[in-house]
Amino acid sequence: MKIHILLIFISLNIYSQNIIPEISARVDTSKTATKQVYNLYKNYLNSRPDSIYQNPNWNEQEAKKYLKGKDLRIDRSANKMFYYSNAKKYFNSYKPKILQIDSIATNRYQIKTIFTKECPDAEDKGFNPDYITKLYAVRDKEGMFKLENVISYDTQNWKTYKFKFITYIVHPNCTLNMKDAQKAVAFCEKISKQFNIQTQPFTYYLLPNSDEMGKLYNFEYWTSYLGGQTIKSLKQIFTTYGNANFPHEFVHLLFPLPKDNVSYCPMIFNEGLATWLAGPGMNETFEQALRKTSKTLGKKDKISLEDIMTFKIRNEFDNSILYVTGGVICKLVYEKHGEKGIWELYNSTDANFKSVLEKLFGMSYEKFDKLVMDYIVNYDK
Repeated sequence: MKIHILLIFISLNIYSQNIIPEISARVDTSKTATKQVYNLYKNYLNSRPDSIYQNPNWNEQEAKKYLKGKDLRIDRSANKMFYYSNAKKYFNSYKPKILQIDSIATNRYQIKTIFTKECPDAEDKGFNPDYITKLYAVRDKEGMFKLENVISYDTQNWKTYKFKFITYIVHPNCTLNMKDAQKAVAFCEKISKQFNIQTQPFTYYLLPNSDEMGKLYNFEYWTSYLGGQTIKSLKQIFTTYGNANFPHEFVHLLFPLPKDNVSYCPMIFNEGLATWLAGPGMNETFEQALRKTSKTLGKKDKISLEDIMTFKIRNEFDNSILYVTGGVICKLVYEKHGEKGIWELYNSTDANFKSVLEKLFGMSYEKFDKLVMDYIVNYDK
């Protein structure tokens, strides 16, 4: 019995973590409410914030909404911060320091935290600090503080417009172009009809730049420069160009989640599908991007799909080569098998995508690899 207890203690000791965030001079923990909020946030940092579960430090109703799809962490910032490493590794590298705990409304406090490396190496200096986050702590009916994302409170007074199944939530510095909104509806209806997809209502956040997008992800500061993103399980699109019509992101949203919400097709196909149907970004068509990629890859020797899928070959500031290569694969599949072939490709996984391609094209994966690379390199010829 003693041995079992000792083993459990050792196991807990190995995996537990005691994060005690530093505080700046303006955080006055002698105040009762400030101290309560500080303890709440400290408990949160030590309660597996990288995990997808009903965190006890979070607003219960909001948590249920985010956990419904079983693929998102409750904290919108956590989905970015812990994408490449777990919380233990992240906090060992980037130490949290609370900059502010301020009352901004009755029973509502904001918590701003900076995450920095104490001695960054040369490669990491440009990413230090990594993030400054902002969360809200709000008293519930029982008088207890619970954490919340900022998006609902911070956008409550933004203008809202509805076009059929699209609800636009517009940043104060943006103006909704009605013609672009109509084009957006028409594009969605076209793709839905072509691939027999039932269009579900969704929300489109119209933002002027990447910083404003970061704020809705709980970041006061981040080093990301995302142009647009779709969160399928929440049926939300975020764009940073002030434009109401972003077909690439519409494709991502229209095609449904996998049944288990886990077995996504490889990124090259998911992004390739959106690129083939709508271009890689806001202002570039598939054909324009393909010509650029053809010239880029034409200067290289012995290119393979593996090189592109593992980002061994890529542009410095975007993933256009991966997107376009995936678009070419989708184009070739569609020309040979139509919509049925696209669905087979879309429903493939990391484990079986090679065999799916071999079946669709009746050739070995190695020959298919060469087929795609030759197509891209010789596109302009």
